[in-house]
Amino acid sequence: MRYKHIFWDFNGTIIDDVHNALSCVNDMLERKGRKPISLTEYYDYVETPIINFYYRILPPDEVDFDEISREYHSDYARHLEETTLAEGAEELLKELKENGASQYIITSNFIGETVELVKRFGVFDYFDEILGADNTLAESKVERAKAFFDLKKINRNDAVFIGDTLHDLETANALGIDCILVAYGHQGRKLLEEHNAYTIADLKAVREIIFDERAVDFHTHSTCSDGTFTPTELVDHAKKCGLSAFALTDHDSVDGIKEAQKRAEEIGMELIPGIEFSAAENTETHIIGLFIDPENETLLNTIEKLKGSRKRRMEEVCSKLQGLGFDITHDEALALAGGKFVGRAHIAKLMVEKGYCETVRECFDKYIGLGKPAYAEKNELSAVEAVKSIRAAGGLAYLAHLNQTGYDIEQLEKLLLQLKEAGLNGIEGYYPEYTPEHIAQYRALAERLSFSLSGGSDFHGSMKPHISMRTGSGDLSIPYYVLENMKGILRRQ
Repeated sequence: MRYKHIFWDFNGTIIDDVHNALSCVNDMLERKGRKPISLTEYYDYVETPIINFYYRILPPDEVDFDEISREYHSDYARHLEETTLAEGAEELLKELKENGASQYIITSNFIGETVELVKRFGVFDYFDEILGADNTLAESKVERAKAFFDLKKINRNDAVFIGDTLHDLETANALGIDCILVAYGHQGRKLLEEHNAYTIADLKAVREIIFDERAVDFHTHSTCSDGTFTPTELVDHAKKCGLSAFALTDHDSVDGIKEAQKRAEEIGMELIPGIEFSAAENTETHIIGLFIDPENETLLNTIEKLKGSRKRRMEEVCSKLQGLGFDITHDEALALAGGKFVGRAHIAKLMVEKGYCETVRECFDKYIGLGKPAYAEKNELSAVEAVKSIRAAGGLAYLAHLNQTGYDIEQLEKLLLQLKEAGLNGIEGYYPEYTPEHIAQYRALAERLSFSLSGGSDFHGSMKPHISMRTGSGDLSIPYYVLENMKGILRRQ
């Protein structure tokens, strides 16, 4: 079982009460002499906090939230026969409990009423705790969830949130945990998918995800850039690591894709053709392309443009290192790279082999990383150009390792808005170097911008010996449903 801690929304997720809620709303509208709304209109208007929903369907002077809330809860009880457990809910809750999962309800509704409903539908014994509101205008679901996580010290890699609204997605992202949304709840599939939320039909599909141990890795490198595994060896290693799918994302190169595809077909591995572009920005800006056509003319022209500038940059890095007193030449780095692609990682490894540094990371941190004495400015490709090239090749574009940009959240958001306009699909929400704070910040940012998530180990073989494929620095885990969500986005593009 992939997750140990299951966090549930209640209304619209465990119980199917949408028609009850719609009846309550229309009762209120009738009392005010106004026309009822349809289920489609309900899906269009509903949002959180719920008071905003009433401002959308009523004039401001008719929104007395205290009165509306009292009437709603009275009407809800009267229409309760319209509410049932969601199909398969009790069976799934029972199975999860029997398999040792901890289960919690986090709801925006009053805790007392929620507890009564949970008992009424006969599922109370399946939950460890129920977190609800004492006042619907006070503490938010997000704040209750954060406080609970801090109190229980729950490992975020072991937790998933299952809900039915964008507010549930917001809660999950604020916690830095995976999120699955069901399509039968209080916000329709159309709206959820417009925000790139992973949305499934029913709880049967939820069960399949929770018990699905398949993992993916969307960020790896071969000898066709600065990795130490050939494309064939990389595919074999992915299989050995237990991956069900992975992406080959060499720096500024698609040279290894055909070889990798051939081997992947031979051993039954799902390979995603990809690339990682290094952009010429004021910071470390790398754009990952996934599901690209490696023979696309626009893409190939972009790669060709980069070859000469990359060579010039690496020669400049070596020259600066020589100026610092190190016996490092571009020809030596080229020989280390097998006469192909030379990147900073090759130069760093050469520094380690010559005893100038103990690790590749030390070399970056002291000499060749951004702002260090031997750093050389990147190639002529802008981040916008990188995104457009990936999209022209039929791919999805993601900003990689956001923590390495050196930007704060406000600066990141400004950059991402610019790249979204160019066609950026999302960000890496999974990465070995992210702290829990990073994860929460970046996923909340993704939710605000309606971005999807990608991620990966950034595996380079012995270039980064502390990084393993699939697991990163030890606890990275990207569920297969992230890949399924990407495929859904591709279908809708």
